[in-house]
Amino acid sequence: MMKRLLRFRLASSSLLAKLVLSFLSVILLLAVFNVASYLYMRNKLYDEIVRYNELGIKQSVENFENHFRLMHSTLMAITQSDKWIANMGVLSRVQENGRYDKIAEVKEELTALYTNPFLHIENFILYFQEAGYVLEKDGTSSSEVMFGKYYASDAYSPAFWSEQRSNDYFLQMLPAARFTETTVNTERSLGLLMPVMVKAAPYEEVYCILMMNVSKLYQSYAYSGNTPFYILDREGRTLYNSHASVEVRPPASYIEGKHHERTGDQFYFYETGAATGFTYVRVTPITSITAEMLRLNILLITLLAAAILISVVTAVLFSVRLNNPIKRIIDMLERKQVAAAATTTNIKEFAIISDRMSHILKTNEKIKLDLDNKNTLVRQYAYTNKVKNIPMNLNLKELDDSVQVNRPYIGVLYQIQFKEPEHNYEQEIQLLWRLVQNMLKDASEEPVTLQMEHNQLMSLLFRPGSQREVLLVLETLKQLLKVDDYMYLTIAVSPVYTEDTAFTDAYAALSQLLKERRLNEETQIIVEPRATLTRSLHLTVSQGDELHTRLTSGSESAVMEWIDRQLEQLRQQDAAIEDYLAFAKGVAEQLEKTLLQLNISSEGTILGDPATFRRLRDYYSTEQHRSWHRELLAPALELISSKQETKDPVTTFVTAYLDEHLHEDINLDLVADKLNITPGYLSSSFKEKTGTNFSDYLNDLRIRRAKEHLTNLELRIQDVAGLVGYHNVNSFIRMFKRYAGITPGEYRKRNVR
Repeated sequence: MMKRLLRFRLASSSLLAKLVLSFLSVILLLAVFNVASYLYMRNKLYDEIVRYNELGIKQSVENFENHFRLMHSTLMAITQSDKWIANMGVLSRVQENGRYDKIAEVKEELTALYTNPFLHIENFILYFQEAGYVLEKDGTSSSEVMFGKYYASDAYSPAFWSEQRSNDYFLQMLPAARFTETTVNTERSLGLLMPVMVKAAPYEEVYCILMMNVSKLYQSYAYSGNTPFYILDREGRTLYNSHASVEVRPPASYIEGKHHERTGDQFYFYETGAATGFTYVRVTPITSITAEMLRLNILLITLLAAAILISVVTAVLFSVRLNNPIKRIIDMLERKQVAAAATTTNIKEFAIISDRMSHILKTNEKIKLDLDNKNTLVRQYAYTNKVKNIPMNLNLKELDDSVQVNRPYIGVLYQIQFKEPEHNYEQEIQLLWRLVQNMLKDASEEPVTLQMEHNQLMSLLFRPGSQREVLLVLETLKQLLKVDDYMYLTIAVSPVYTEDTAFTDAYAALSQLLKERRLNEETQIIVEPRATLTRSLHLTVSQGDELHTRLTSGSESAVMEWIDRQLEQLRQQDAAIEDYLAFAKGVAEQLEKTLLQLNISSEGTILGDPATFRRLRDYYSTEQHRSWHRELLAPALELISSKQETKDPVTTFVTAYLDEHLHEDINLDLVADKLNITPGYLSSSFKEKTGTNFSDYLNDLRIRRAKEHLTNLELRIQDVAGLVGYHNVNSFIRMFKRYAGITPGEYRKRNVR
């Protein structure tokens, strides 16, 4: 993979690549222009669609207003006539005067209204409040029957109509509602109707109710696909809503003539009727507007993609045809096709020239390769001696003088680490050297890359632009190395040194920076020392005592639980690898002390193996360190355990009792009383036999048991605390964090999936 990356970078500077890139740049520029034009036109089209909706709502409002004006004038013509007024006076006292013939006369006069298909009036109801009856197209009935059965609605009860008066207006529209007709055995829906109250005569107790089919009005004047539409009266009440699921919003104040607003994924188009003062609203989803543009978008994008594809193919073909003659010349000079050209050509002179050129180029190539190899090796040798401060032989004094050190520079040190270090990676290291040397040419005047150790490279970048430019190149290198998951680097980068700074000092400083590496398997770039937690080779007194206690118990689980806790603390502190190494050496030192105190030979353990600690520098995970500690401690713990005396009855009873009564409130006095011995004797005897204090053993047992319970997600934290003997959940959390290094909640998140 690294070879392919290197070849790609070298090939990117070829004439063919530059020709293709030049054509592609022009194509990209044209594509950007087309896209910008398209976006501009799309916005214009978007505005046109919005304007179309505004014109649509204006047309709908004009139709509604004309309808209401027609209805108003028609009603005025009927109800203001002398004949109508006289008939209303007779019908309001029909039970007294017996003039029932007037009922048929008035019904015939009203027929012109509800039979007019343009008015969309379902019924014209005359309500005589004092007489308590109504007159409509099917005859007369009581108001209770009419509004309780024939035109029943939850919104308009009989009591509602009996309380209405028409003194203050001639015509009033009420909010639309659903009406039903109830007979003996059936109930029929009359649909959505809008009641319109009309002053019928100069009599307060008589008024008209027009049942207008507002759905037909919507279909005739405002219907546009499935677009929601509603009407608000002057007070903002909803008179009609075509879609019950749509939120009815009062319009915002009209600012600068703007009659629409966008809220969420909806457009609201408003218009106010000049005659009625009603507010008409059309709700258009954004998706509805964008759907109108979808076909245009697909067409334009398809055309743009086809144009770009044809342009790219044409550019590549043209570049190849332009590059071929030049490539033949270059290939001849590089001896790639010179022999073939000499044997296939029909021109004698060209064959002779080709043959002579082939010979000359071959000879020059040999000389050049020989000189380049020697110069490169000699130069690297000289720089390496300067970095390591190795005195040069007097016979090589001229070589020493050829190394220029009177220039500012940046030093970069690479520590190469492999996840399987037992394999031979010599070829990969050489490929990495070439890749680094090639990439740094853009960040330095004359970079020099040296191999300081088997797995260590160092680059000297003379007259660099800035440290930031170098870091950008190294960040690119880091991204490239992610492809090869078998190795990772630690890269230490110096600031820009003056020419007075010796290479030896730079190398020493960079070597110290390498020690700042954190524990993971990623390539790390280190620029300056971070706050470090590096420890001495000795553990703290309390740590040593606790580890000694657990070691003398011979319990591998107890010791590894302590090791896990310490390693987790190092991980949480973002400790460097040096900190893990210092901790491991401290553990080994304490193990040797414990074995010496117990008069146990360390023979059979890995303490005496020189490679024991060298392996730690190749580790990149906490689990690897855990395995190393187990490998170190397991044989020693087995020796300690085998030397322990046979368990006495007191210790056996205590461990069994604690295991069975762990959920209870246990203390030293209680257990001593069970054994009929003093607490002091029990404490000293238990520590002598187990190597740990009674309280430490009890808390350690409770925390280990709590970890088992925490894997059960049905138990709450307080439930787990009670099961292991902590009746105060805060005390449980505090003790758990002390022994486990983390809280119970954090432990559950990490260990339960």
